[in-house]
Amino acid sequence: MLRDNENLKGRFQRKKNQYTQAKEMKKDRLIPRCREFAYVTNTGTLDNPGNTVSVIDTKKDKVTATITVGNNPLGVAVTPNGKRLYVTNQSDNTVSVIDTATNKVIDTIPAGDRPILVAITPDGTRAYVPNAFGNNVSVIDTHSNMVTDTIPVGNFPFGIAIGNTPFGTRAYVPNAIDNTVSVIDANPNSPTYNTVIAIILVGAVPIDAAMTPDGSTVYVPNAGDNTVSAIDTGTNSITSIPVGAGPAGVGIGNTPFGIRAFVTNSDGDTISVIDADPNSPTFNKVVDTILKKVGDSPSDAAFTSDGLKGYVPNNLDNTVSVIDTATNKIIDTIKVGNVPGAVTVGRVCRLVEDDESSDESSDERID
Repeated sequence: MLRDNENLKGRFQRKKNQYTQAKEMKKDRLIPRCREFAYVTNTGTLDNPGNTVSVIDTKKDKVTATITVGNNPLGVAVTPNGKRLYVTNQSDNTVSVIDTATNKVIDTIPAGDRPILVAITPDGTRAYVPNAFGNNVSVIDTHSNMVTDTIPVGNFPFGIAIGNTPFGTRAYVPNAIDNTVSVIDANPNSPTYNTVIAIILVGAVPIDAAMTPDGSTVYVPNAGDNTVSAIDTGTNSITSIPVGAGPAGVGIGNTPFGIRAFVTNSDGDTISVIDADPNSPTFNKVVDTILKKVGDSPSDAAFTSDGLKGYVPNNLDNTVSVIDTATNKIIDTIKVGNVPGAVTVGRVCRLVEDDESSDESSDERID
């Protein structure tokens, strides 16, 4: 009997060792694979809220997940490391925080009155959220996911761009009713940190903003006079650029033709392409207009990191247009949720088994 018990114990230990060894071998075979996704807020209407974010795989141009968030989501931004997504919920006065590895909401942050859009600092430590009805901007610590400051700005702030300019980290906030842009010092080491340090007069009804990668220029669409104000961040001087009807959004990418700002003209169902390269002879001029196959009421634009594709949500037909930036042609149309509003693109890395036959093997590998 004693020998039988010893045999059983021996077999159990061998099985346990085999399991542990197999587990360690599997762990050793896990490698990080990275893929880019476009995240589109489905804003809906007050009567029929969208309440979701569509996740688009930019390799397949297919919706691979739908995330439930708060009421009437609009703004969306991803942290530089791709791990967290911040979504503003207008009717809830909250911000949803999403883990991009699982596509699950992991936190909900109270914001101000009618949070519209969101932008994240280049170091990923803070998110800035304009509150349209509160006439202020909430500053969120992305480590604690708590509001740490509230900054008064102009009347009906509707948009934000943030980045490293020649004078340090700055946030540019268009104020739609004032026809101004508030410039916020976003450098935590500055004595004027989180205060408005300049107010710039722009066109009529400014409602979005985007900054070039080098931080030299901010582009602000003016929905009320069909122009874009190009702000030189070194001087805060303005160049006014005529575009299409009802410019509602802007995105900037480093395309095969250089840095370009894509301005979505919601009333004309077109996209104005502006040369945003300060070294180009056509700098701050419209160099192309995308007319064909753009959806109904395009509202925003974002690009893959290689600049080869742009993604444009179309408010009124619940689609996203995919643009080949080498030709400026629409190459695909993706069905999403109810009234898609804004879009961002983020690079997400996950640990997967090192199996070249898997679907993930086409992703970028990090060794």
